[in-house]
Amino acid sequence: MKKQLLTLALLAVAGTAGAQTSTPASQVPNGNFEGSWVVCKPWTGNGKTKEMNKQPEKWTVSNVPGLVGWFMTFKGATNVGEQLTPGRGEKGNAIKIYNAPNSFLTSKTVPGYMTLGTSWSTSDNGGGNADGGTFGGISFVNKPDALRFYYKRSHSGTNTRSSVIAYLWNSSTSQEKVPSDLGAQTKITMVDRDVNVLEKSSYSQGGNVTNNAKLIAKIEYYTTETPTEWTECIIPFEYVKKNAAETPAKFNIIFAASDYFNSTVTQGVTMYIDDVDLVYYHTLKSATYDGQAIENFAENTLNYDLSSQVYDEKKFDCTVKGIGAEAVKSYNEATGLLTVTVNGNNISDDATSKTVYTFQFKKVDYTGVLSALSVNGKNIETFAEGSYHYTVVGDYADGCVTATAKGADDVVATNYDAATRICSINVTGGSKANTYFVKFAKATTDYKGKMSIAMVGQQLLSAATSTVGITTPVDNKADFQLLGFALGEMPVGDIFVTDVPYAEENGVVNLYKEQTITIFGDNSEGMGLIDLPVVLTGTLKDGKLTANIGITWNGEKITVDLVPLDATSLDLSSNAVNLEGTPLADMKADMTNKNLTIFLPEATEGVDAKEKNVVVGTTASSLSLTDGNDWGVTKDFTAAAVSYDRVFKNDGNYVQSFVLPFGFTVPTGTTVAELSSVNGDNLVFKPVAETEANKPYLVVTTDKNFINKLTNVQVKATTGADLTTTVDGVSHIGSYTAQNVEGVYGYANGKFVKATTGSVKPFRTYVKVAGDQQAAPMAFGVNIEGTVTGINNATTAATAKEAIYNLQGVRVSGDLKHLTKGVYIVNGQKVVVK
Repeated sequence: MKKQLLTLALLAVAGTAGAQTSTPASQVPNGNFEGSWVVCKPWTGNGKTKEMNKQPEKWTVSNVPGLVGWFMTFKGATNVGEQLTPGRGEKGNAIKIYNAPNSFLTSKTVPGYMTLGTSWSTSDNGGGNADGGTFGGISFVNKPDALRFYYKRSHSGTNTRSSVIAYLWNSSTSQEKVPSDLGAQTKITMVDRDVNVLEKSSYSQGGNVTNNAKLIAKIEYYTTETPTEWTECIIPFEYVKKNAAETPAKFNIIFAASDYFNSTVTQGVTMYIDDVDLVYYHTLKSATYDGQAIENFAENTLNYDLSSQVYDEKKFDCTVKGIGAEAVKSYNEATGLLTVTVNGNNISDDATSKTVYTFQFKKVDYTGVLSALSVNGKNIETFAEGSYHYTVVGDYADGCVTATAKGADDVVATNYDAATRICSINVTGGSKANTYFVKFAKATTDYKGKMSIAMVGQQLLSAATSTVGITTPVDNKADFQLLGFALGEMPVGDIFVTDVPYAEENGVVNLYKEQTITIFGDNSEGMGLIDLPVVLTGTLKDGKLTANIGITWNGEKITVDLVPLDATSLDLSSNAVNLEGTPLADMKADMTNKNLTIFLPEATEGVDAKEKNVVVGTTASSLSLTDGNDWGVTKDFTAAAVSYDRVFKNDGNYVQSFVLPFGFTVPTGTTVAELSSVNGDNLVFKPVAETEANKPYLVVTTDKNFINKLTNVQVKATTGADLTTTVDGVSHIGSYTAQNVEGVYGYANGKFVKATTGSVKPFRTYVKVAGDQQAAPMAFGVNIEGTVTGINNATTAATAKEAIYNLQGVRVSGDLKHLTKGVYIVNGQKVVVK
């Protein structure tokens, strides 16, 4: 039977608990007392049944042992002889707290009360004596502004005040609770008591306890009013100024029938309590603009018209009413509407704990960007409102920059820095602001070229032609300007190296400068392209610029090489090259020299076997030489096949000159000869069986394409190579570049003829005499040993009184009329006497 009754009781409790809604963490738990009832803990066992010692869940009542009439009652409770206490509007439960009219109470120190904490009225303080008060409270992290409840009150004896105590605090000491079975007292350490937290005098029975608590806010409210109907009471919390910014950890409430902290308890006082909750303010207390209170401002007025003023966030100020409330401002520049949302401290638990105010300011046209930018009345063609760096060529003058803002209410201000030659244009539109920059670059002489970039082991090549400018030297110094620098497809900006030493020597200018720079461009700051150590080296010769820029960026080395568009070679072998990202077609684009040779690293993939003049590692599938184009490489390599588009004359009598970067075995039907001696006004050439790379020769052949039949040639570097053969003060010199020469002998019509000025083609030779040029002959005849085919353009003699030589180079006397039949040399030409 007992088991059945217990089961029914548990079902009733479970049903009640299941029907109630959960209490938000920011509110008083079971503040309307509609939750289930639980047996009091600790229970005194004073002769009553456990069912007679019940209390609302989450709350604790004061049950003083051995005293009849010191009670708390609830609607539905089974306290014998006590009136049931209905809640407000005759619905739900309310609490009745009273001090019974009993003379024994006058000597007690604890009135009838209820609390969120633990009652000390029946606790053992360690010395066997009870000590009044409460301990602990509940965990809590919010900051309420006020405590609200409803009450009724009456008294039968002397009307002294009832009390309401509430407080928020932090504690540096954890509490120790040792739970026990019902009927036994619970041992609790004496810290975080109300008297300690509120810094009251300790009760005589309990003694002093060290206060480890930090009080954040409190309520001490007393009333002698005796309303007979339910009356609302809202009491604000008093926050401790020095601790107001702290987040609380604990919270407690105490409702007492009489003065809770008075040592004498008044008899016959009754107070009824219902619907206890916490109030969180979420309104504005004040609002000002430009230091003046907003006209007609009131806490409950939500909309304001300030359309005569332009909004400036620095001028608007407001204060919230709630201690933990927060004002969130949002301004819509398009509409000029400022919205201020005030969230109460409990907004995370209660979405309705907020108030929205609106302030209508003047509608303005703010963009913070430019719509146009011009210099000296000429629009910058590349201008875009989202691009901020521009370079123009010329000098700055006041008023030369015209900037037009996109928004009618935007403000534009300019400033010029003469040291950097940069004009800054600041555009401000409300909270939107941008700065544009115009760099006034100096006028330069431009040099076009192809750029290769090595970075983090990868080789990138600019598909477009790059232009480098060098300013006119002043005091032997010039500026170096590389505009439109990019890493692959990513634009970076403009590179300026200033005050580079500039001095010409023998027609060559060598450039060198170490400097710390900031690349001028939109990506400079985001990519960290500021304060970059840079080393510039370069050579300016014959109107062509070859340059190298070493940049240290984030600990990595970037190497930028610039070569002229007619460069003979492009060495990319130091870093991996991805031919998918940078195809060979891009590398060769815009390059004008058909003899361009590209060097790639070993094992580079994607090179077509038919690709000419591409060296992978040390091997090229074919070498193709185009006559009339310069030639030059810095490395040796092997070419599996050779093609040379020069067609040699093959009549067996025509002498031609050449210099080639590889040697070969002279084939049958071809005579190749090198300078071996000087015989008066004749140069004697000796035939060779094997030629050497980078050495000048004369050739007579019956096979016009003999070069194209060569295979597996060993191509030698031309850098530093000596293309000269010198005998008896006469030098036979080869050339790989088209160049103008002075005071040399050029080969024409079978002889080397003296010329004051002239030009020489690539892969050809010329002769130069050391010493006194005045004494040098006007021409040198040519004699190839062992053959008469060394002289072309034979003629039939008529008469002549000039120097005449036989084929052995010996001068003979007389004139052509009186010489025996044969072949003679006159002015370097073959003459036949019949």
